[in-house]
Amino acid sequence: MLGHLVNPEIVLGPPGTGKTTSLLNILDEELERGVPPDRIGYVSFTRKAADEAAQRACERFNLPRSDFPWFRTLHSLCFRRLGMRSAEVLEGPRMREFADYARVRITGRWSEDGTLTGFETGDRIMFMENLSRIRGISLREQYDLDDDTLPWREVERVSRALAAFKAAKGYMDYTDMLSEFVRMDTPPQLEVLLVDEAQDLSALQWRVVWLLARHARRVVVAGDDDQAIYRWAGADVDALIDMQGDARVLGKSWRCPPVIQSLAGGIISSVRRRREKAWAPRDGEGTVDRVVDAANVDLSGEDILILARNEYIIREQFEPALQRAGILYERRGQPSIPTKMMRAVTDWERLRRGEPLPVETLRELFEHMSSGRGVKRGHKKLPGWEETEEGTLGGLVQQGILLTQAPWYEALDRLPQDQVSYMRSALARGESPRKRPRIRLSTIHGSKGGEADHVILSTEIAQRTWREMDTAPEDEARVWYVGVTRARKHLTIVDATTPRACPWL
Repeated sequence: MLGHLVNPEIVLGPPGTGKTTSLLNILDEELERGVPPDRIGYVSFTRKAADEAAQRACERFNLPRSDFPWFRTLHSLCFRRLGMRSAEVLEGPRMREFADYARVRITGRWSEDGTLTGFETGDRIMFMENLSRIRGISLREQYDLDDDTLPWREVERVSRALAAFKAAKGYMDYTDMLSEFVRMDTPPQLEVLLVDEAQDLSALQWRVVWLLARHARRVVVAGDDDQAIYRWAGADVDALIDMQGDARVLGKSWRCPPVIQSLAGGIISSVRRRREKAWAPRDGEGTVDRVVDAANVDLSGEDILILARNEYIIREQFEPALQRAGILYERRGQPSIPTKMMRAVTDWERLRRGEPLPVETLRELFEHMSSGRGVKRGHKKLPGWEETEEGTLGGLVQQGILLTQAPWYEALDRLPQDQVSYMRSALARGESPRKRPRIRLSTIHGSKGGEADHVILSTEIAQRTWREMDTAPEDEARVWYVGVTRARKHLTIVDATTPRACPWL
């Protein structure tokens, strides 16, 4: 079926070799030769890659974003081509409406690492139903591959309810968008098609790519099968491995030093079904060391990425340890001190320094203070104040509205006390809550595309992942290959606290 891609250029990008940069350079070439922006498609698995390509093109050629209508994720491209409205997408309140209709609990939570156990029954059924469609197999076939301990009758009931609900309401989910695009068979007329993150595309997404490539003069497919870690979520890595075309390997990593490359090479050598790729490490030295537990890890660097195979390791081991030590961190793009809390502390200390604050800011601040103790009862909303007014600490105290001038950790007494203790400990260590945390926490799956000077990698594996490794060892090897190759300078391997440990480290 890949014959739909007529002699594509295949760019194979090992870790840190500049795969996306290579695609952007090709984009520059095509724009320089006069190809209209609306005849170029740049599609990717994630929004970040498509947005980066569009931004670069807009800046270099001084063009508006609207001139690049086909620089999108595949779902977004199909949404646009189908002329859909956001009110027709089954998500948010419409998904909650379906949950009530089907009498099933759906939270919309998503597993980063493939361990869906513990999620609500509705989430797991919806995942299974969607997986069958993007893989192009029946729901029963998907269920027989992995029943996830769910009763078949309940899976079948929810699936039928979903189909009936969407038909009655005229809603589509994201997979429906892909299927409808393929069914309509009216792709935009593209002269050039650039496909990024190809190893993560599902069978259904590949069908969309084939349609987009139908009339293209030039098709470039970029990816790395060694970094294909989403097969559990439907990714069809075999499509990239088996693809026929003019392939070239980006042969120089700008990230991985020799010692990291060597360790990664030992892991990926256990994968037999792959495209062979020779690549050179970056210049300069790196280090790999090992510790028996997380308490012995050096956390003094400025750019640290802590990785674990499964989410529970982050949640139960690393986060509590960092909080006890008063070390700030970032998880899923969010700081460990909630932004709302940080803003309240900052505003209170500004007030104590004599700065006037606008009414809206004062009202938000007073929500973290008790009536009758910190703020006069009935005055939290500052009744009678004009929206343009400002208040100072002295003035508020003089008017009897503020009843305290204590430091933030006493005055803001409605803040959670565990978070107050954590923040005080962090400040005592000299941590700066106003700066982006120097330490990030992530599962290996969540770190895809990321990197850091120092990577700390736990070797522990969840029980379900351990069982599944017996049936798909090559998929698991790819995960650890990705984890190891996030390190630019130093890799610290942390021994597992259970007998279930990564067999390659």
